[in-house]
Amino acid sequence: MPALKIDHQRCTQCRMCYIVCREIDINAVYVALEPLHRIEIDIDKCTYPGCTACLMYCPAEGSIIEVESGRSLVPPPPEAWQEA
Repeated sequence: MPALKIDHQRCTQCRMCYIVCREIDINAVYVALEPLHRIEIDIDKCTYPGCTACLMYCPAEGSIIEVESGRSLVPPPPEAWQEA
């Protein structure tokens, strides 16, 4: 299963991904205590590609990427909007 991670060079720390992930009760996005209280994604809890909510709400282009491919998913590619 593909995994997501945050590109901290592009992330604005707006926490929209965190809010939406908690709102839908997946809780894969969290605030790491170290280093510097940054947003991180728990790959064991993340259900991507089944859930793409964080990608839809993120305003920072290029800030969420696939670990394996390195491709940016913000803004979401067209296939993210299609049902599996």
